[in-house]
Order: sequence, then C-alpha cells, then structure tokens
Amino acid sequence: MKKLLFLTILFGCTHKYADYDLIRKVDFNKTTYERPIPVTQVMALGNDQIEQCFNQWLFFSNAEKEKENRTEEFVRALCPGKDYLVQASFTESWWTTIFFSRACLKIKTLCGDARSKN
Repeated sequence: MKKLLFLTILFGCTHKYADYDLIRKVDFNKTTYERPIPVTQVMALGNDQIEQCFNQWLFFSNAEKEKENRTEEFVRALCPGKDYLVQASFTESWWTTIFFSRACLKIKTLCGDARSKN
C-alpha cells in the first residue's frame, strides 16, 4: 500500500475531453466559446487533425500554459481555406513526474464549408 501511495505522489496523469459541434475559426476562444450562428448552412467536406505535445523540465517552462496559448493557433491552422470546423473533438492530456511534465493537445475535426446563397 505504501508503494501505491508513493507512485501516486510520484506520477500523475489527467485527460480532458471537449466537443464543439461548430467553430468559426477566426472567432474561436476556448475560454469564452459561444456557438456561431452562420447565415448559410455549413456542410462538412473532408477532415483534418493536429496533435502537439509540450515538455517541461523542472520549473524552466510551463507546458500547460504553452498548450493553452497555442490552442487558438492550432484551430486556425486546421482545414486551410475553410472558415468553419464541424464536430471538433479536443483531447487534452497532461502527465507529470517530479522532474518532468508533458501537456498534449489533439484536435480531430471535419472541415466546414458554407454553402452559397442561390
């Protein structure tokens, strides 16, 4: 039992999942997200994904803060030439030991294209 308690203190891991049904890439802010209301219907055409991990040794950087700061940049990089992301799935993971931490972000999405008015 002492070994289990020691391992729990020595090593920790968390996962966080978030799904967004529609994202307008230029307006996306994870902390103040509001679902956009497009003027025309948005259709899913193709898919895209991105995955990035950030490392931290001791206290020389902050992997979690780097991940949070880059999230909006990753959203804008997905589906070049498209304005919307449809059914975006964010998977965030973070694990740490006494000397090393790692924060990862994986985004899977369908590319959304607004239909033209005819």
